[in-house]
Amino acid sequence: MDKHAFAMGEPTMTTTIDLATASRAELVTHIAKLTKECDQLRASHARLREELELLKRRIFVAQAERIDTAQLELEFAEKLRQLDALAGTLEDTSSDDDDRKPDNKKKKKSTGRRDLKKLPLEEERVELTDPLYEKLVAEGKATRAGFEESCKLAYKRGGMRRLVIARVKYQVVVTDGQTAIDTTPMPLETFPRSLAAPSLLAHVIMLKYGQGMPLFRIEDGFARDGCPVDRGTMCRWVEDAGATCGATVVHAAKQEALASAFCIATDATGVLVQPIRTHDKVRQACKRGHYFVHVVDRDHVLFEYTPKETSKAVAAMFKGFSGFVQADAKSVYDVLFRDPRERADDEDDDGAIRHELSPAVRQTSH
Repeated sequence: MDKHAFAMGEPTMTTTIDLATASRAELVTHIAKLTKECDQLRASHARLREELELLKRRIFVAQAERIDTAQLELEFAEKLRQLDALAGTLEDTSSDDDDRKPDNKKKKKSTGRRDLKKLPLEEERVELTDPLYEKLVAEGKATRAGFEESCKLAYKRGGMRRLVIARVKYQVVVTDGQTAIDTTPMPLETFPRSLAAPSLLAHVIMLKYGQGMPLFRIEDGFARDGCPVDRGTMCRWVEDAGATCGATVVHAAKQEALASAFCIATDATGVLVQPIRTHDKVRQACKRGHYFVHVVDRDHVLFEYTPKETSKAVAAMFKGFSGFVQADAKSVYDVLFRDPRERADDEDDDGAIRHELSPAVRQTSH
Protein backbone atom coordinates (compact mmCIF):
# COMPACT_ATOMS: atom_id res chain seq x y z
CA MET A 1 0.00 0.00 0.00
CA ASP A 2 1.30 3.45 -0.87
CA LYS A 3 2.18 5.22 2.35
CA HIS A 4 1.36 8.57 0.73
CA ALA A 5 -2.17 7.42 -0.15
CA PHE A 6 -2.72 6.07 3.36
CA ALA A 7 -1.52 9.31 4.82
CA MET A 8 -3.95 11.27 2.64
CA GLY A 9 -6.90 9.32 4.14
CA GLU A 10 -8.01 7.27 1.10
CA PRO A 11 -10.09 4.18 2.07
CA THR A 12 -8.42 0.83 2.17
CA MET A 13 -9.94 -2.49 1.05
CA THR A 14 -10.71 -3.45 4.66
CA THR A 15 -12.49 -0.18 5.29
CA THR A 16 -14.67 -0.62 2.18
CA ILE A 17 -15.70 -4.12 3.25
CA ASP A 18 -16.59 -2.90 6.73
CA LEU A 19 -18.73 -0.12 5.29
CA ALA A 20 -20.54 -2.55 2.94
CA THR A 21 -21.15 -4.97 5.82
CA ALA A 22 -22.56 -2.20 8.01
CA SER A 23 -24.79 -0.97 5.15
CA ARG A 24 -26.06 -4.49 4.53
CA ALA A 25 -26.84 -5.00 8.21
CA GLU A 26 -28.71 -1.71 8.24
CA LEU A 27 -30.75 -2.74 5.20
CA VAL A 28 -31.58 -6.12 6.75
CA THR A 29 -32.75 -4.38 9.92
CA HIS A 30 -34.86 -1.94 7.89
CA ILE A 31 -36.42 -4.76 5.85
CA ALA A 32 -37.24 -6.68 9.04
CA LYS A 33 -38.87 -3.57 10.49
CA LEU A 34 -40.94 -3.00 7.33
CA THR A 35 -41.96 -6.66 7.23
CA LYS A 36 -43.14 -6.48 10.83
CA GLU A 37 -45.15 -3.32 10.16
CA CYS A 38 -46.67 -4.91 7.03
CA ASP A 39 -47.71 -8.00 9.01
CA GLN A 40 -49.32 -5.78 11.63
CA LEU A 41 -51.21 -3.86 8.93
CA ARG A 42 -52.39 -7.08 7.32
CA ALA A 43 -53.65 -8.33 10.69
CA SER A 44 -55.47 -5.03 11.25
CA HIS A 45 -56.93 -5.27 7.75
CA ALA A 46 -58.22 -8.79 8.47
CA ARG A 47 -59.80 -7.67 11.77
CA LEU A 48 -61.49 -4.72 10.06
CA ARG A 49 -62.91 -6.98 7.36
CA GLU A 50 -64.34 -9.29 10.02
CA GLU A 51 -65.93 -6.34 11.81
CA LEU A 52 -67.29 -5.09 8.48
CA GLU A 53 -68.92 -8.44 7.71
CA LEU A 54 -70.38 -8.53 11.22
CA LEU A 55 -71.86 -5.07 10.72
CA LYS A 56 -73.37 -6.17 7.42
CA ARG A 57 -75.12 -9.05 9.15
CA ARG A 58 -76.32 -6.82 11.98
CA ILE A 59 -77.75 -4.29 9.52
CA PHE A 60 -79.49 -7.05 7.57
CA VAL A 61 -81.05 -8.56 10.70
CA ALA A 62 -82.09 -5.10 11.92
CA GLN A 63 -83.81 -4.37 8.61
CA ALA A 64 -85.60 -7.71 8.74
CA GLU A 65 -86.84 -6.93 12.27
CA ARG A 66 -87.88 -3.34 11.38
CA ILE A 67 -85.24 -1.74 13.65
CA ASP A 68 -83.73 1.70 13.02
CA THR A 69 -80.39 1.07 11.35
CA ALA A 70 -79.10 4.65 11.19
CA GLN A 71 -76.46 4.20 13.90
CA LEU A 72 -75.36 0.86 12.45
CA GLU A 73 -74.98 2.40 9.02
CA LEU A 74 -72.83 5.23 10.41
CA GLU A 75 -70.60 2.68 12.12
CA PHE A 76 -70.52 0.63 8.92
CA ALA A 77 -69.43 3.69 6.89
CA GLU A 78 -66.66 4.49 9.38
CA LYS A 79 -65.33 0.93 9.28
CA LEU A 80 -65.45 0.97 5.50
CA ARG A 81 -63.47 4.23 5.43
CA GLN A 82 -60.83 2.76 7.75
CA LEU A 83 -60.67 -0.38 5.64
CA ASP A 84 -60.14 1.61 2.44
CA ALA A 85 -57.41 3.70 4.07
CA LEU A 86 -55.68 0.60 5.41
CA ALA A 87 -55.91 -1.09 2.02
CA GLY A 88 -54.14 1.90 0.46
CA THR A 89 -51.41 1.70 3.11
CA LEU A 90 -50.95 -1.99 2.44
CA GLU A 91 -50.53 -1.32 -1.27
CA ASP A 92 -47.86 1.33 -0.56
CA THR A 93 -45.87 -0.80 1.87
CA SER A 94 -45.99 -3.91 -0.30
CA SER A 95 -45.10 -2.19 -3.57
CA ASP A 96 -41.35 -2.50 -2.89
CA ASP A 97 -41.71 -6.19 -2.11
CA ASP A 98 -43.65 -6.66 -5.34
CA ASP A 99 -40.84 -4.96 -7.27
CA ARG A 100 -38.21 -7.17 -5.69
CA LYS A 101 -40.12 -10.44 -6.11
CA PRO A 102 -40.92 -11.47 -9.66
CA ASP A 103 -44.51 -12.52 -10.31
CA ASN A 104 -44.26 -16.17 -11.21
CA LYS A 105 -48.04 -16.62 -11.28
CA LYS A 106 -49.43 -16.73 -14.78
CA LYS A 107 -53.06 -16.58 -15.70
CA LYS A 108 -54.36 -20.04 -16.35
CA LYS A 109 -55.11 -20.52 -19.98
CA SER A 110 -58.61 -21.66 -20.79
CA THR A 111 -58.79 -25.28 -21.88
CA GLY A 112 -62.15 -24.94 -23.62
CA ARG A 113 -65.11 -27.21 -23.04
CA ARG A 114 -64.94 -29.44 -19.98
CA ASP A 115 -64.07 -33.08 -20.68
CA LEU A 116 -67.00 -34.99 -19.20
CA LYS A 117 -65.25 -38.34 -19.72
CA LYS A 118 -62.95 -37.53 -16.80
CA LEU A 119 -65.85 -37.31 -14.34
CA PRO A 120 -66.69 -40.40 -12.25
CA LEU A 121 -70.16 -40.88 -13.71
CA GLU A 122 -72.14 -43.80 -14.99
CA GLU A 123 -72.20 -43.71 -18.77
CA GLU A 124 -75.11 -44.18 -21.13
CA ARG A 125 -74.47 -44.40 -24.85
CA VAL A 126 -76.85 -43.47 -27.64
CA GLU A 127 -75.84 -44.36 -31.19
CA LEU A 128 -77.45 -42.36 -33.99
CA THR A 129 -77.56 -43.64 -37.54
CA ASP A 130 -78.61 -42.17 -40.85
CA PRO A 131 -81.30 -44.31 -42.56
CA LEU A 132 -80.14 -43.34 -46.07
CA TYR A 133 -76.53 -44.31 -45.42
CA GLU A 134 -77.59 -47.48 -43.60
CA LYS A 135 -79.38 -48.52 -46.78
CA LEU A 136 -76.19 -47.90 -48.77
CA VAL A 137 -74.21 -49.95 -46.23
CA ALA A 138 -76.64 -52.84 -46.65
CA GLU A 139 -76.17 -52.62 -50.44
CA GLY A 140 -72.38 -52.60 -50.08
CA LYS A 141 -72.01 -49.08 -51.50
CA ALA A 142 -70.80 -47.54 -48.22
CA THR A 143 -69.04 -48.59 -45.05
CA ARG A 144 -69.05 -47.39 -41.48
CA ALA A 145 -65.96 -45.43 -40.44
CA GLY A 146 -66.30 -45.10 -36.69
CA PHE A 147 -68.24 -42.64 -34.59
CA GLU A 148 -68.29 -38.92 -33.89
CA GLU A 149 -68.83 -38.72 -30.13
CA SER A 150 -69.98 -35.86 -27.91
CA CYS A 151 -71.00 -35.86 -24.26
CA LYS A 152 -73.75 -34.21 -22.24
CA LEU A 153 -74.80 -34.30 -18.61
CA ALA A 154 -78.06 -36.17 -18.07
CA TYR A 155 -80.03 -37.11 -14.97
CA LYS A 156 -81.66 -40.38 -14.10
CA ARG A 157 -83.20 -41.54 -10.87
CA GLY A 158 -80.21 -42.21 -8.69
CA GLY A 159 -77.92 -39.43 -9.86
CA MET A 160 -76.09 -37.82 -12.75
CA ARG A 161 -75.20 -39.71 -15.90
CA ARG A 162 -72.77 -39.09 -18.71
CA LEU A 163 -74.74 -39.27 -21.94
CA VAL A 164 -72.52 -40.16 -24.89
CA ILE A 165 -74.05 -39.26 -28.25
CA ALA A 166 -72.28 -41.39 -30.86
CA ARG A 167 -73.03 -40.41 -34.45
CA VAL A 168 -71.98 -42.95 -37.03
CA LYS A 169 -69.49 -41.82 -39.67
CA TYR A 170 -69.87 -43.30 -43.16
CA GLN A 171 -67.26 -43.73 -45.87
CA VAL A 172 -68.73 -43.57 -49.35
CA VAL A 173 -67.13 -43.95 -52.78
CA VAL A 174 -68.33 -41.07 -54.97
CA THR A 175 -68.71 -41.07 -58.74
CA ASP A 176 -65.14 -40.01 -59.55
CA GLY A 177 -63.68 -42.88 -57.52
CA GLN A 178 -62.68 -40.82 -54.53
CA THR A 179 -63.94 -41.54 -51.04
CA ALA A 180 -65.90 -39.12 -48.89
CA ILE A 181 -66.76 -39.30 -45.21
CA ASP A 182 -70.07 -38.03 -43.91
CA THR A 183 -71.46 -38.03 -40.37
CA THR A 184 -74.98 -38.58 -39.10
CA PRO A 185 -76.57 -35.16 -38.48
CA MET A 186 -76.79 -33.92 -34.91
CA PRO A 187 -80.33 -34.26 -33.51
CA LEU A 188 -82.29 -31.22 -32.39
CA GLU A 189 -81.09 -29.81 -29.07
CA THR A 190 -82.98 -27.98 -26.36
CA PHE A 191 -80.34 -25.23 -26.36
CA PRO A 192 -77.45 -25.16 -28.88
CA ARG A 193 -74.12 -26.33 -27.42
CA SER A 194 -75.63 -26.74 -23.98
CA LEU A 195 -73.87 -29.06 -21.55
CA ALA A 196 -77.16 -30.29 -20.11
CA ALA A 197 -79.41 -32.92 -21.60
CA PRO A 198 -83.20 -32.37 -21.31
CA SER A 199 -83.40 -34.72 -18.31
CA LEU A 200 -80.89 -32.62 -16.33
CA LEU A 201 -82.65 -29.38 -17.28
CA ALA A 202 -85.95 -30.80 -16.05
CA HIS A 203 -84.32 -32.00 -12.83
CA VAL A 204 -82.75 -28.59 -12.04
CA ILE A 205 -86.00 -26.75 -12.79
CA MET A 206 -87.98 -29.17 -10.63
CA LEU A 207 -85.53 -28.79 -7.73
CA LYS A 208 -85.62 -24.99 -7.92
CA TYR A 209 -89.32 -24.35 -8.51
CA GLY A 210 -90.98 -27.60 -7.53
CA GLN A 211 -89.08 -28.15 -4.28
CA GLY A 212 -87.98 -24.55 -3.63
CA MET A 213 -84.25 -25.25 -3.46
CA PRO A 214 -81.92 -22.32 -4.25
CA LEU A 215 -79.26 -22.85 -6.89
CA PHE A 216 -76.37 -22.76 -4.43
CA ARG A 217 -77.81 -25.78 -2.60
CA ILE A 218 -78.25 -27.62 -5.90
CA GLU A 219 -74.64 -26.71 -6.70
CA ASP A 220 -73.46 -28.20 -3.39
CA GLY A 221 -75.43 -31.37 -4.05
CA PHE A 222 -73.90 -31.87 -7.51
CA ALA A 223 -70.41 -31.27 -6.08
CA ARG A 224 -70.95 -33.95 -3.43
CA ASP A 225 -72.04 -36.35 -6.16
CA GLY A 226 -68.72 -35.79 -7.93
CA CYS A 227 -70.05 -33.69 -10.81
CA PRO A 228 -69.72 -29.98 -9.98
CA VAL A 229 -71.96 -27.58 -11.92
CA ASP A 230 -71.70 -23.94 -10.88
CA ARG A 231 -74.81 -21.91 -10.08
CA GLY A 232 -74.04 -19.37 -12.83
CA THR A 233 -74.36 -22.08 -15.47
CA MET A 234 -77.59 -23.38 -13.95
CA CYS A 235 -78.93 -19.83 -13.76
CA ARG A 236 -78.43 -19.46 -17.52
CA TRP A 237 -80.14 -22.81 -18.08
CA VAL A 238 -83.15 -21.76 -16.04
CA GLU A 239 -83.33 -18.35 -17.71
CA ASP A 240 -83.16 -19.85 -21.20
CA ALA A 241 -85.77 -22.46 -20.32
CA GLY A 242 -88.12 -19.84 -18.88
CA ALA A 243 -87.72 -17.49 -21.82
CA THR A 244 -88.22 -20.31 -24.32
CA CYS A 245 -91.26 -21.70 -22.50
CA GLY A 246 -92.75 -18.23 -22.08
CA ALA A 247 -92.35 -17.39 -25.75
CA THR A 248 -93.79 -20.71 -26.95
CA VAL A 249 -95.97 -22.78 -24.60
CA VAL A 250 -97.20 -20.00 -22.30
CA HIS A 251 -97.79 -17.61 -25.20
CA ALA A 252 -99.78 -20.26 -27.08
CA ALA A 253 -101.80 -21.04 -23.93
CA LYS A 254 -102.67 -17.37 -23.48
CA GLN A 255 -103.69 -16.93 -27.11
CA GLU A 256 -105.86 -20.05 -26.90
CA ALA A 257 -107.45 -18.76 -23.68
CA LEU A 258 -108.29 -15.35 -25.14
CA ALA A 259 -109.72 -16.96 -28.26
CA SER A 260 -111.86 -19.79 -26.86
CA ALA A 261 -112.18 -19.70 -23.06
CA PHE A 262 -115.64 -19.63 -21.49
CA CYS A 263 -114.59 -17.93 -18.24
CA ILE A 264 -111.41 -16.40 -16.89
CA ALA A 265 -111.16 -15.88 -13.14
CA THR A 266 -108.60 -13.25 -12.20
CA ASP A 267 -107.13 -11.57 -9.16
CA ALA A 268 -104.02 -9.51 -8.38
CA THR A 269 -101.59 -9.30 -5.50
CA GLY A 270 -98.93 -6.70 -4.77
CA VAL A 271 -95.25 -7.61 -4.73
CA LEU A 272 -92.11 -5.68 -3.79
CA VAL A 273 -89.47 -5.41 -6.49
CA GLN A 274 -85.89 -4.56 -5.59
CA PRO A 275 -84.55 -1.62 -7.60
CA ILE A 276 -81.35 -1.76 -9.61
CA ARG A 277 -78.67 -0.14 -7.51
CA THR A 278 -76.81 2.69 -9.21
CA HIS A 279 -74.41 3.16 -6.30
CA ASP A 280 -73.48 0.90 -3.41
CA LYS A 281 -73.90 3.59 -0.75
CA VAL A 282 -77.27 4.87 -1.94
CA ARG A 283 -80.30 3.10 -0.50
CA GLN A 284 -83.48 2.96 -2.54
CA ALA A 285 -86.90 1.79 -1.52
CA CYS A 286 -88.40 -1.26 -3.17
CA LYS A 287 -90.80 -0.59 -5.99
CA ARG A 288 -94.29 -2.03 -5.88
CA GLY A 289 -95.53 -4.19 -8.70
CA HIS A 290 -98.54 -6.43 -9.23
CA TYR A 291 -98.93 -10.06 -10.23
CA PHE A 292 -102.18 -11.14 -11.87
CA VAL A 293 -103.30 -14.74 -11.87
CA HIS A 294 -105.71 -15.92 -14.60
CA VAL A 295 -107.50 -19.23 -14.07
CA VAL A 296 -108.79 -20.19 -17.52
CA ASP A 297 -111.66 -22.67 -17.21
CA ARG A 298 -109.91 -25.87 -16.14
CA ASP A 299 -107.22 -25.65 -18.79
CA HIS A 300 -104.58 -23.09 -17.79
CA VAL A 301 -103.33 -21.05 -14.86
CA LEU A 302 -101.40 -18.04 -16.16
CA PHE A 303 -99.44 -15.38 -14.29
CA GLU A 304 -98.73 -11.89 -15.60
CA TYR A 305 -96.76 -9.05 -14.08
CA THR A 306 -97.50 -5.35 -14.48
CA PRO A 307 -95.80 -2.38 -12.80
CA LYS A 308 -99.15 -0.67 -12.13
CA GLU A 309 -102.61 -2.05 -11.42
CA THR A 310 -104.64 0.27 -13.62
CA SER A 311 -107.65 0.00 -15.92
CA LYS A 312 -105.37 0.39 -18.92
CA ALA A 313 -103.23 -2.55 -17.80
CA VAL A 314 -106.29 -4.73 -17.19
CA ALA A 315 -107.76 -3.87 -20.58
CA ALA A 316 -104.47 -4.81 -22.27
CA MET A 317 -104.43 -8.21 -20.53
CA PHE A 318 -107.95 -9.11 -21.69
CA LYS A 319 -107.72 -7.55 -25.14
CA GLY A 320 -109.48 -9.79 -27.65
CA PHE A 321 -111.33 -11.91 -25.09
CA SER A 322 -115.11 -12.28 -25.32
CA GLY A 323 -116.74 -14.25 -22.56
CA PHE A 324 -117.23 -14.25 -18.82
CA VAL A 325 -114.80 -12.71 -16.36
CA GLN A 326 -114.84 -13.43 -12.64
CA ALA A 327 -113.14 -10.68 -10.62
CA ASP A 328 -113.58 -8.77 -7.38
CA ALA A 329 -115.28 -5.38 -7.06
CA LYS A 330 -112.14 -3.32 -7.62
CA SER A 331 -112.76 -0.39 -9.95
CA VAL A 332 -109.93 -1.30 -12.33
CA TYR A 333 -112.05 -4.19 -13.67
CA ASP A 334 -114.97 -1.93 -14.64
CA VAL A 335 -113.28 -1.22 -17.97
CA LEU A 336 -113.93 -4.83 -18.99
CA PHE A 337 -117.71 -4.57 -18.66
CA ARG A 338 -118.41 -1.16 -20.19
CA ASP A 339 -121.28 -0.82 -22.61
CA PRO A 340 -120.10 -1.01 -26.24
CA ARG A 341 -121.80 2.32 -26.98
CA GLU A 342 -119.76 4.05 -24.26
CA ARG A 343 -116.44 2.93 -25.67
CA ALA A 344 -117.10 3.70 -29.32
CA ASP A 345 -114.57 6.53 -29.32
CA ASP A 346 -111.92 4.58 -27.40
CA GLU A 347 -108.86 3.97 -29.59
CA ASP A 348 -107.81 0.95 -27.53
CA ASP A 349 -111.22 -0.71 -27.79
CA ASP A 350 -110.94 -4.21 -29.26
CA GLY A 351 -114.69 -4.68 -29.86
CA ALA A 352 -114.90 -7.68 -27.51
CA ILE A 353 -117.94 -8.13 -25.29
CA ARG A 354 -117.29 -9.41 -21.79
CA HIS A 355 -119.78 -10.27 -19.06
CA GLU A 356 -119.31 -10.29 -15.33
CA LEU A 357 -119.80 -13.77 -13.96
CA SER A 358 -122.83 -13.81 -11.67
CA PRO A 359 -123.56 -16.50 -9.04
CA ALA A 360 -126.29 -18.03 -11.22
CA VAL A 361 -123.98 -18.35 -14.22
CA ARG A 362 -121.23 -19.70 -11.96
CA GLN A 363 -123.50 -22.50 -10.69
CA THR A 364 -124.60 -23.31 -14.25
CA SER A 365 -121.01 -23.47 -15.48
CA HIS A 366 -120.08 -25.88 -12.71
